[in-house]
Amino acid sequence: MTYPIEHKTVFVLDRSPHFAKSCKESIEYDALSKVKAPGVIPAAPITKSLWTCNVETMVEYMRIVYDIFPGTRLIQVVVGEQSLNSWSNKEQNIQQVMLALGHVGPPSVCSKEDDYDLLHSLSHAIEALCEQTELQQQYSPDDIQNRGRIICLTSARSEAQIRMFEEYVQDAMNQHNKLASGSDTFCG
Repeated sequence: MTYPIEHKTVFVLDRSPHFAKSCKESIEYDALSKVKAPGVIPAAPITKSLWTCNVETMVEYMRIVYDIFPGTRLIQVVVGEQSLNSWSNKEQNIQQVMLALGHVGPPSVCSKEDDYDLLHSLSHAIEALCEQTELQQQYSPDDIQNRGRIICLTSARSEAQIRMFEEYVQDAMNQHNKLASGSDTFCG
């Protein structure tokens, strides 16, 4: 059986206070502002947050993947230390993720989340990649290798911070691969 080398993708959405900021892209909602009638005061503009832009990006990615590769590519979304869906085929849809995002809510400007929380999210993403999908449970590891990708939507302040995230992910993957080599429920 030939199966995609990387059939799993984990999205990590950074929910730090930075993403509560405006991206300065306006949302058109006032139909009257297009009419140049005298005496009509236009409504104040509303702009998208960086969080909204990240969510829109992730949803568009999911839509494309699910349209082109129905049932063969799986996507899991991680926010904080929780997965918004699982590898289960019934949870592989945009509606499931959007409902869960509604419960999580947008980031707050006052929140205390920082890099440490993003590292927890990345660690959770690696754990998710080690979980077997329904298909992997049906076949041997030789038939379907456990490969995947992590897409992290965040904002780094420096190249050094990016390197720190990369090193953290590499170290965590090495540790999980060691644990998975002796496990029946996890795969490396």
